[in-house]
Amino acid sequence: MIIGTAGHIDHGKTSLVKALTGVDADRLPEEKKRGITIELGFAYAPTSSGEMIGFVDVPGHEKFVHTMAAGACGMDHGLIVIAADDGIMPQTREHLRILDLLGIPGLTVAINKSDLVDDDRLRQVQYEIKAELAQSRFSTSPLFTVSSHTGAGIDSLRNHLFAINRCADKKSGDYFRLAVDRVFVVKGMGVGITGAVISGHVQVGDLLVTSGSNHRVKVRSIHAQNQSVERAEAGSRCGIVLSGIEVKDIERGEWLLSEEISDSSKRIDCKLFMPADSSRSLKDGELVLLHHGTTHVSARMILLDAAELLPGQTCKAQCVLSRALPFCWGDRLVLRDGSARHTLAGARVLDTDPPVRGRKRSERLSQLDAIDCADSHDAIAALLLMSDQPLNMTHWAHATNQSFDSLKLILKSRIAESHIVDSQCFICSQSFADDLNLVVHRCLEKFHLSDPDEPGLGVERLRRMCRPDLTQQFFHSWIKSRIEQGAVATSGSFIHLPEHQVVLSELEQSLWDKAYPVLLEGGFDAPWVRDVAHSIDATEDAVRLLFRKQARQSHLTQVVKDLFYPQATMNRIADTMQYLVSTHGFITVVHFRDSLGIGRKRAIQILEALDRIGFSRRLISVSRSAQTTDKDQRIIRNANLFG
Repeated sequence: MIIGTAGHIDHGKTSLVKALTGVDADRLPEEKKRGITIELGFAYAPTSSGEMIGFVDVPGHEKFVHTMAAGACGMDHGLIVIAADDGIMPQTREHLRILDLLGIPGLTVAINKSDLVDDDRLRQVQYEIKAELAQSRFSTSPLFTVSSHTGAGIDSLRNHLFAINRCADKKSGDYFRLAVDRVFVVKGMGVGITGAVISGHVQVGDLLVTSGSNHRVKVRSIHAQNQSVERAEAGSRCGIVLSGIEVKDIERGEWLLSEEISDSSKRIDCKLFMPADSSRSLKDGELVLLHHGTTHVSARMILLDAAELLPGQTCKAQCVLSRALPFCWGDRLVLRDGSARHTLAGARVLDTDPPVRGRKRSERLSQLDAIDCADSHDAIAALLLMSDQPLNMTHWAHATNQSFDSLKLILKSRIAESHIVDSQCFICSQSFADDLNLVVHRCLEKFHLSDPDEPGLGVERLRRMCRPDLTQQFFHSWIKSRIEQGAVATSGSFIHLPEHQVVLSELEQSLWDKAYPVLLEGGFDAPWVRDVAHSIDATEDAVRLLFRKQARQSHLTQVVKDLFYPQATMNRIADTMQYLVSTHGFITVVHFRDSLGIGRKRAIQILEALDRIGFSRRLISVSRSAQTTDKDQRIIRNANLFG
């Protein structure tokens, strides 16, 4: 449980924390000298049940609002301190707004310095506070009148805060996230960092990743809630000693993360909400300071469904950041103006990998509306049902800080099919799967009617005719599953309906029975069309049309015009090339020519044909003078094309 203070400078936040815990949270000499809090301070106190409550003491000066926002990261409860003699001051409102925008679950108000005023003044301050709170979601927050100087009301406030701990909700998220707020050297041990555990858990020996430098580090020891432990969980502040990193390679503002969620984003879609009492509006394209965790970066705000965000309104926006940060769905952000003088709005992250094109289309805005909900499972399920694209569940599992297996189990009843593409799992709803099956079936059916002599369509041509918006990788994986299920069939590299067959006419079959042995007999030096026609006493046109038809069904491979090789011969050529690669590491024209016992011109024709169909790849390097070729070799690109 972490409780954070908030309030105007010199309203007694640090002295109140000391009265509650017995710990002076000001640790810097400059803080002692000036009597104000400059950096974040921390104190701890045990409850009657033995649990430890952490207090974060934040600075109240206007110049240190960015430090206050960093301290608010990970708070479970806010304790706003208002001096009875001053009442509500500018930084009181600023801090209250930040706590509200960050979604801090609850708030307690402490009216401090009650010993300096009379009862009439106390009643007036209480009235002002209630009126101020009524404009936020903290309207029912309890008020306590205390004096950190005399101790009046301290016990009641402490009992209230400690009781909150027993009913506090733990933060969600399967994987570990910690926002770093301090970095220091632990002599003889390694680099020490402190921060609030936002989600997940960590234990000694774990391997983690830093967000800024992307260093892999190992946890050597953990100090959580002011005591040495083997494991720390969400809702606690902890110090961690790391090995595998130098102190210069990590700084406040970075995140310590499980490797599964270590990806960062420079572009996010989010929902903005501007308080009704905001001093001004937020315009499309405006440059702001975006506070996330314990850091802040400049960001360009692209409003998606409005030209201007007015006080009291909400809208969708895309944030383009000056540097990448590790966001998760549902993260709360604070937006301040470029001069860092005014808090403008809050934001909630909806998508960590949004599109750049079509970001303002109505379909995209509907998707953002669908994932703008309280529960991540509901958000993903809604997105799956309405999307006309397969959903990358691997991405969304990490974006919502959930394990892939647990998310798949929860969504099991809503997933019609799934496909693994480049180590990413894409899932489809039943409506998407049905629509894609139907459009592909109709496309093939129409093609077979118009071109009955064609064996089918290539996979890429089929994708462009049916769903050009789908990625090549996904469509190829989807087609492969349809072939396995028997929904479609293949002839060589062509896709067709199972019942479709290209049948040779009686005359063509008779011609093929005579011509095919001639091709086989030619071996690696196959005869030209004119030679085949002459040997079987047929016209060149008839043989040429027959060979082209058989090539479309992958019975033959056309090397150049009027030169065809049977599949059996091509398999032998492919075996020879793989042997040359295993022996020499590459293939040259000379090696190839000598191995097949053919002329150089024919060898080059065959090699270039194999390059075209993707079996091999030519590697060329030219000298600087561009007069001579230093290297002309080939390697195997796709060994599965033949065999």
